[in-house]
Amino acid sequence: MNTLAKIVDKGPAASGKRWTVRYREPGGRTGRQREKSFSRKKDAVDFATKVEGDKRENIYVDPDAGKVSLRLYADDWLAKKTASAGTLESYERIFRLHVVPHLGSKTLSQVTAADIEGLYARWRREGAALNTIESRHIALSALFSHAVRHRRIPGNPVAQAEKLENPVIPVDDRNLPSFEEITAIAKAIGPRLSPAIWLMTCCGLRIGESLGVFPEDIHDGILRIRRQVIRYKDASGRYTPKYAPLKHRKEGEWRDIPVPASLEPFVDRLPIRNANGGLPYPDLLRKSWDRAIRRLGLPEYNPHDLRHKWTTVTLTSGVSIHEVSRWLGHRSIKVTVDRYGHLTQDGQERCRQVVETAVRPHMLTPGRATAARGAGSVLD
Repeated sequence: MNTLAKIVDKGPAASGKRWTVRYREPGGRTGRQREKSFSRKKDAVDFATKVEGDKRENIYVDPDAGKVSLRLYADDWLAKKTASAGTLESYERIFRLHVVPHLGSKTLSQVTAADIEGLYARWRREGAALNTIESRHIALSALFSHAVRHRRIPGNPVAQAEKLENPVIPVDDRNLPSFEEITAIAKAIGPRLSPAIWLMTCCGLRIGESLGVFPEDIHDGILRIRRQVIRYKDASGRYTPKYAPLKHRKEGEWRDIPVPASLEPFVDRLPIRNANGGLPYPDLLRKSWDRAIRRLGLPEYNPHDLRHKWTTVTLTSGVSIHEVSRWLGHRSIKVTVDRYGHLTQDGQERCRQVVETAVRPHMLTPGRATAARGAGSVLD
């Protein structure tokens, strides 16, 4: 039996679809026979050509495979996905709050690039920051890429959609808290949580990392940061804090950071605990920080500004940006350069010296005669 697609003229039909393409799925004579009807012969020919081409190139997708709702597919995908607890918790929250309410009832094959672009626009209208939309974009694209790999749909609509521009905005060192303000915040936030304030200020840690430091992690002036505190959903569906690998790191990996001696008095208060002696949520620190900011009448700084402060202090004092990038735990030095490259003191000073050496002999200054014409003056 011939397994190539055939186009059949069924004559005038009530539905108006006169032309029917009959074809077999991959597998030769054992492949399931299918058919699809069209109003125009041209559309039928185009479809038959595409089906046979996809079969030859091994990219054929069963039209019924994508007829599962986005809601159900997301649930199944998240249940089977292998990733860090923090990533899984973040993805689950993104789909539950920001994707499923708007696209959950559509099947995978029904979701288009226009739907994705509409979702971006909705998020922006609702006030989501560009970095937040970028995080949601990554989660959404991961799901549809999985569906493509598993032959549910032929293409990823997220990859086809026009993505919102998210330019990297350099950190403005003039809008960071002063050390006097940081001291006031640490005092207002209380002795139980203040070690986190100074760990972020003195070592450039993220919030979750500051909550994961133990006294034994600091030795001979070096902090070996091994863990962070994240929030995750347990088997009962409840959210709870837990220790997890560092961002961009696998279980057991760490990074070393120099520790100033002034941090030593706070080591005895580690690890940081909540009021009941348990593991604190990162949100506990954020909420305590916000209350302290309001009481003190300070600008709307956020805890991450302390990480920016540490980076600013190190780079403007001439510390190598390669070292700073490694201590920050960035995925690549490009991230560091894009956000903080303008702060590198060594580069600024070297630029001043180079230009001064090249230009000064040719500059006209008060009391100095103009170089004789023809003597090689750049001002001729």
